Amino acid sequence: MLSPSLLAVTGDREPGELLWGAPSWIVPAAVIVAVLAILVVWNYSHRVTVGSVRLLAGVLKMAAILLLAVCLLQPLRSGTRPRAHANVLPVLIDNSQSMRLKPAGSDQARGDRIAELFGDDESWWVRLAQTFDVRNYSFDARLEAIDDPVELPLDGYVSSLTGSLQNLAERFVERPVGGVLLFTDGNMTDAPPADFDWSQLGFPIYAVLPEQEEEVRDLRIAGVSTTQTDFESAPLTVRVAVDAVAMGKTEAVVQIRDATNNQVIEEKSIAVDASGKAKEVRFQFRPDSSGVQFYSVNVFRESDRQAMEQINRSGQRPGDASGEQGRQRGTESVPSDATDLSNDSDEATLVNNRRLVAVNRAIGPYRVLYVAGRPNWEFKFIRRALQEDAEVQLVGLLRIANKEPKFSFRDRGVNETNPLFAGLGADAEDAAAQYDEPVILRLGVKESEELSDGFPESAEELFGYHGVILDDIDPEFFSPDQLLLLRQFVATRGGGLLMLGGQEMFADKRFADTPLGELAPFYSAAGATRGRSGAFQLEFTREGMLQPWIRLRDNEAAERNRIAEMPSFTTLNSIGDAKPGASTLATVQTDDGQTSPALVAHRFGKGRSAAIPLGDLWRWSMHRNDRNRDDPAQAWRQITHWLVNEVPKRVEVRVESGQDPSQPVTIIASARDESYLPLDNANVELEITPIGGKPFPVVARPDDRNAGEYQATYWSRQPGGYRVTAKVTAGDGSPVGTATAGWSAQSDAAEFRDLQLNRKLLETMTKQSGGEIVREDRLEQFANDLPDKKVPVTEAWVYPIWHHPWVMMTAMLFLCCEWGLRRWKGLA
Repeated sequence: MLSPSLLAVTGDREPGELLWGAPSWIVPAAVIVAVLAILVVWNYSHRVTVGSVRLLAGVLKMAAILLLAVCLLQPLRSGTRPRAHANVLPVLIDNSQSMRLKPAGSDQARGDRIAELFGDDESWWVRLAQTFDVRNYSFDARLEAIDDPVELPLDGYVSSLTGSLQNLAERFVERPVGGVLLFTDGNMTDAPPADFDWSQLGFPIYAVLPEQEEEVRDLRIAGVSTTQTDFESAPLTVRVAVDAVAMGKTEAVVQIRDATNNQVIEEKSIAVDASGKAKEVRFQFRPDSSGVQFYSVNVFRESDRQAMEQINRSGQRPGDASGEQGRQRGTESVPSDATDLSNDSDEATLVNNRRLVAVNRAIGPYRVLYVAGRPNWEFKFIRRALQEDAEVQLVGLLRIANKEPKFSFRDRGVNETNPLFAGLGADAEDAAAQYDEPVILRLGVKESEELSDGFPESAEELFGYHGVILDDIDPEFFSPDQLLLLRQFVATRGGGLLMLGGQEMFADKRFADTPLGELAPFYSAAGATRGRSGAFQLEFTREGMLQPWIRLRDNEAAERNRIAEMPSFTTLNSIGDAKPGASTLATVQTDDGQTSPALVAHRFGKGRSAAIPLGDLWRWSMHRNDRNRDDPAQAWRQITHWLVNEVPKRVEVRVESGQDPSQPVTIIASARDESYLPLDNANVELEITPIGGKPFPVVARPDDRNAGEYQATYWSRQPGGYRVTAKVTAGDGSPVGTATAGWSAQSDAAEFRDLQLNRKLLETMTKQSGGEIVREDRLEQFANDLPDKKVPVTEAWVYPIWHHPWVMMTAMLFLCCEWGLRRWKGLA
């Protein structure tokens, strides 16, 4: 035993320093060594043998004597060790469903193998518990303390590894942590940013991994993306990326279904190989209706078709409204239908073979105001084309006569009304235009008072439309206030404006010096007053060919053939260059060989505007080559949809969700008044409807940061599709409008996105944090070595060198060697 005085001295020593426990024995030990040395020298000096043998034997005996003499001084060595149970050692075990997967060629799941490591007869576990304050935790959607690591249910629907480690760092911010022992496959659903530094956690991570690499047989959907266009023949494109691991070369079926009625829309077959590269499959189709639509994408081998049919049928399971409301309020619960990984397929699971997609297709009605300076063929064909579109309502305002000056000082019998209305009878007197007013015809109005005074003069009236088309109209038709209102309609309200050519349009300074010239996507041509005649053949630019609302065919070759067959146009307005930021989408070649813009578009404020300086587009409708396909009508519908599809409505709702399925989605409703200014005192009622389930209300509260916005959070942990409807009323109780959006909740898709062991991530995590990868078969060695690693709380201690067995064994070895040498050489 060491004396207290010696222990006090060792507290000030550096680790590894040599100390002497009995320095008072130096003189006696020296005397003993000297006496024995004399005896050894005298003894070997009288031996008759080779001198080198006598010298070697003497050295061996003296080495043994010196080693034993040093032990009389009690040599000690100072050091540090972890203070018993002062350092916390959290053990973190993955409780997600992916731990129930079985690697290829194994009958044991990952979670079962980890449970075996915590058996009662595992000494490494006992060794760690003797030195550290071991805390057991499991994690899936959240971090949870557990008593027995062996009894985990492995039913978590997500793997919030990053959040759980950060939670541990927050819990033990005031406690010393010797490290975190981590048991997981590394496939997290809350991936941190790419530049995340794991050392900021403040403790080393020791990830326990299998001895050998393992593969999981899997055919999966790697990703799904959707694109909506104004290309009428293919408005919805769904791209599906498919890859396979450890499946070899096989044939797969990629299928898309209507998730509401489970009807197959289309399916395609692809060949999947072992290259590891994802194969992309593209579906293009036109949905039957607008609004929120849900589609399920499936990939499977033909042998698994029946199993996928069952999964699709179960995917239409009605949601539990009461349970969802509880989760919306923030209470925790596990989905009632934890994913069953058992199947007859040789794949590890079929859960990631299905993906649900929510598509929010804009729904009308959109109202478009068409204003023409004179009756023409263009309105006839536009109106006929839009009659086939249930989402667009066209309202026409046609000027059939200009205002005329009245001269009545010589003729007392001159009427106050325009002669065009003479003879129409007394019923028409109230509607008869005065001499100093243009004669305007209204078509397609919803009520008798709509546009009764001509072009709108107030924001409330004009802002009721989503788009405005101006055709062959001179700027003098509008009052200065109406021109400013039209500018406000595009810039502030976010409306769409389309200007069509004609003899009264784009005319020099009359056009350029008004807000119409500011709204136009090009500069006015100097000195141009009227349109010019000729034969102009339309051509699309490369940028125009890339715009889906411009194209009418599904490939470039067919599109160019269609353009070549279009008739020539004869009237073109002279315009200048496109403004910065504007896109020239189509051009025509003039008689002098110059190229002139024929379709130019740009953004203006919150809205957009476009101009077509051709004055006789109606020739295309009259002279189309294919009588079975009305290309001009399709073009007008696509242009009109482009004009209005991004125009904001008074009520809009959107759903924002992150990559982590364990976090709630945010539902944001926007409300505007009749002038499209934020409406702050509105009442917003949200109603959420799961696919096949019952609707239930959710409370939306005003957003303190953004005027006119109302938010609600919702935990959609039950996999499936959800539709939300926002109903907004003003503070006085008057209705403002409704809007609908949808989203898909797929915690299972996120959990089973990757099935292979993510060794690369775990290596990065352990390296940055100062830990290491620990093999399962070396846990015993790890438990012995961990106390010698750097830990926060240590204590100084000294240990006697002379108590170690190697000291005595070395002395005995020297003596035995000396005795053996004497026997060998006959030194009696």
